Amino acid sequence: MIETYSRTLLSPFTGVVQVAETAAARALSLDGRSWAIQYSLAHCARPAAPDTDAQYALVATVTRGGIRHRPLAPSFDPAAVHRAVETLAEAVAGARLPFPPRDRYEYWLLDADEGRPLALLHSAFRAGDTAGRAPRASWVAMPAAQLEVPAPEPAGGRYVPPVNYRLQQAVEERAGDHPRAAWFDRATSDPGAFPPCLVREDWPRDEHRDLCARYVERLAPRLLMRHDLPRTVRARLERAARRHALEVERFHALYPEVLDGALLAQARVEARLRRAGGP
Repeated sequence: MIETYSRTLLSPFTGVVQVAETAAARALSLDGRSWAIQYSLAHCARPAAPDTDAQYALVATVTRGGIRHRPLAPSFDPAAVHRAVETLAEAVAGARLPFPPRDRYEYWLLDADEGRPLALLHSAFRAGDTAGRAPRASWVAMPAAQLEVPAPEPAGGRYVPPVNYRLQQAVEERAGDHPRAAWFDRATSDPGAFPPCLVREDWPRDEHRDLCARYVERLAPRLLMRHDLPRTVRARLERAARRHALEVERFHALYPEVLDGALLAQARVEARLRRAGGP
C-alpha cells in the first residue's frame, strides 16, 4: 500500500514536500518533477547501528529522464530495493498533485504581550510527536543566500544586514526576553488565530512592517503551496509571485488552488522564454 501526503518544511519554512510512502521506502519531491527515493535502513539485511541518526538512505532519483539508481551498500538487498524504486516511480508518475497535507499539529512561537501565535516553528502529524522535549522557541528566516529579499534602502557604501536577518531579529524582540512557544491542534483551533503567511504581519513599527511585507512577498511562490490560505491572501501572494517567474514555474504544480490562472500562466511563459534565452 502506498500512502501519499504532504508536509511543511521547517525551520525555516522553505516549501511543502510531497511524500509517497510504503513500509520500506519513500519518494520525496519539492516541486513535483524531481523525486528522491529513499529506502528504510530498518529494512536492510543488516540494519543501521542503533547509535546512528539516519533512518533512510537515498537509493534512486526519478525525473522526466527516467530512473537513476544509486550505488547500494552491501547491507541492501538489490532486488528488494529495485522493486521498491519501481513501485514508487510508477506511483508518482501518475499521481495527482499536490498531495493532501498531514501537518495537523503546529508549534508556534508566541508574542510576549498577548501570547498569540507569532511565527510557525515546527509541525507534526501525530499527537505523540508533540509530547517529547519541546523544540527551541526561536524563529529562523530563510537565509539570504537562498532567498534574496530587496532591501528598503538604496545601495550604498555601508553594510546593511539582509532583510531576512533583520526580520528575524524583530521576531525575536517581539517574542520577548523569555520566549515561549506552544503546540496547537489545527483541526480543533480557530483558523483565524494563526498568521496565514506563517509570521505575524501586523507590526506596530513601520520599519518592521515593511521588512515583513518584503520578506513575505519574496517568499510568495513557496507560500502558495500552503493549503490553508484565505482567498484574499492567496490573491495577494499570486500578484507578488508574478514577479518571480522562475520560481512560479518550478513550484506551480504544487499549488492546491489558483485564483488568477492567466496571471500565473504569464509568469510560466516568461520563465520558459528566460530559460530559452528569449527576450
